[in-house]
Amino acid sequence: MTPVHTPTDILWVLLSACLVVAMQAGFTCVESGLVRAKNSINVAFKNLIDFCISCALFAVLGFGMMFGPSWGGWIGWDPNAIIEKPSNWVMAFFFFQAAFCGTATTIVSGAVAERMRFSAYCATAVLTSLLIYPVSGHWAWGGALDGQVTGWLGKMGFIDFAGSTVVHSVGGWVSLAAILLMGPRVGRFGPGGRAIEGYNIPMATLGVFLLWVSWFGFNGGSTLALDERVPGIIVNTMLAGATGGLAALALAWAMLRRPVVDRTMNGVLAGLVAITANCHVVTAPSALVIGAVGGIVCVLGMSLLDRLKIDDAVGAVPVHLFAGIWGTMAVALFAHDGAWLPGLTRWDLFLVQLTGVLSIGAYAFVASYASFALINLVLRLRVTAAEERIGLNIAEHGAGSSVLDLIVQMNHQAREGDFSRRVDVEPETEAARIAMFYNGVLDKFQVENDRHKMALKKVAHLANYDTLTGLGNRRLCFEAIKRALARSARTGKMAAVFYVDLDNFKGINDRFGHDAGDQVLREVAKRMSRTVRDTDIVARLGGDEFALVLEDLEDAEQTRIVAKKLLAALAEPIALSNGEVLVTASIGMAFVEPGDTEDASAVLQRADHAMYTAKIGGKGAARSHGEGHDDFVPSL
Repeated sequence: MTPVHTPTDILWVLLSACLVVAMQAGFTCVESGLVRAKNSINVAFKNLIDFCISCALFAVLGFGMMFGPSWGGWIGWDPNAIIEKPSNWVMAFFFFQAAFCGTATTIVSGAVAERMRFSAYCATAVLTSLLIYPVSGHWAWGGALDGQVTGWLGKMGFIDFAGSTVVHSVGGWVSLAAILLMGPRVGRFGPGGRAIEGYNIPMATLGVFLLWVSWFGFNGGSTLALDERVPGIIVNTMLAGATGGLAALALAWAMLRRPVVDRTMNGVLAGLVAITANCHVVTAPSALVIGAVGGIVCVLGMSLLDRLKIDDAVGAVPVHLFAGIWGTMAVALFAHDGAWLPGLTRWDLFLVQLTGVLSIGAYAFVASYASFALINLVLRLRVTAAEERIGLNIAEHGAGSSVLDLIVQMNHQAREGDFSRRVDVEPETEAARIAMFYNGVLDKFQVENDRHKMALKKVAHLANYDTLTGLGNRRLCFEAIKRALARSARTGKMAAVFYVDLDNFKGINDRFGHDAGDQVLREVAKRMSRTVRDTDIVARLGGDEFALVLEDLEDAEQTRIVAKKLLAALAEPIALSNGEVLVTASIGMAFVEPGDTEDASAVLQRADHAMYTAKIGGKGAARSHGEGHDDFVPSL
């Protein structure tokens, strides 16, 4: 006999359906908050799109498949269920069930978060809302539109009042199939693997509250009438959620030695899932126990998945599948006498509930796993490792956020090693304050880096230059001679090394003092530097001895011209504070020919020998080292 539905009943179902639709907002907050910022937009968008897909497909085919005339209790069929002038009741019932379909579909988005391609996820939403949920729902709830029982599980006496199995376990089975096929996120397990924390736990907590409130419509509206059962159902729902959270908190605290937020949040949801199948046939004390066990099952299930290295991004499988199984089986344990079909014992009811759990589970898992395998051949389920690293907000949608923009800039600096530029973040965003402090660190780093560079430069200068004259020192001179040898061999041009020693310099120190001697050395250095080319090297070897390294010479005559200019420049009087002095120098020259195999020390030694020949010859002159023998011949 078809039940009569009053306008009050229809209003109650419509209001409850609105609460169930609001669960989508709760799922969006929970899932977006429990993933990383670089994937939050992708997760939120998937929650929006899967509801659009599920509503449309459930209207076109799913509703008729679930509640249409039954084909042997396995599937219904009525493609015109809401098209040919349906009644107000049919429309209200469709709205309520469409919201249920959307709930089952959106559970998957959290489990597969941060690694499933958006196109593949859309195919998953089609699969769940068109094939998995309507068929499973018909087995348990077929005929509910007309107040009859037509599904084969329903005829056996299977009880799943608001969908612990039909809605939540179905979503959990599909989620499990997807994450097993795709594998864990990069960096979750294996060497260096770690738990991945959500970026916005307060938002996820808000999502739990939204789901909790919406669950009152989920369970309370499943009466399909505003009758005396509704208050008890709503109270049971509230109590189970509370004890689920408390039990999860206590167990996680004992296991992990700290109060873990995500375990507690999922414990609340697991308690709500567990009470969903039985909220109409249990007492309030039983609801407290059922919710608490649901929270414990969830925490243990999350630990089990971690141990098995199965990566469920938000804990959807422990919450919806494991707690859903428990809640469905709890019907046989806690339902009051007379709540099930006549003729069945409590043990018979247990076996019926087990049959429903196993049959729907097998169908949902096998069908979804096989479908995912086929989808993977066409669309590729998973994003690439590179796309996963940059985040699906950018990789899939070209979107971003201020936090993500900051992370990208910081990552670029880390890769390139260039910290000279400050990061640029839009003001008045959540990342602006982080960017301000980070830029302060960059400024301090830049100051310290500049100081470090200056210190290194000073050390290098001290290692290679003479502090009195500013000329290169002996070390720099040797390096210059080495380069001259290599360049001569490469270019085929001559090079020359001058060894310059001031004549009678000791007399200047004795007569005028060491300060005057230092002044003379500085002036000599200036005159020598002005005499030669910019590319030539002038060095002070120590005391009053200097060296010149000349490269790219055409012939020996060019060297002699330089020597004449140098002698003339040094012969000019040098003014001191207490008089003038005349300085002369003795210069020894050693030539470097292409193909010479000498080292720098030997070349400088030849120049030194030539310099002593110049001194013996009368000072104030230049001599070159004899070529091919040890004799010294005058060059000027």
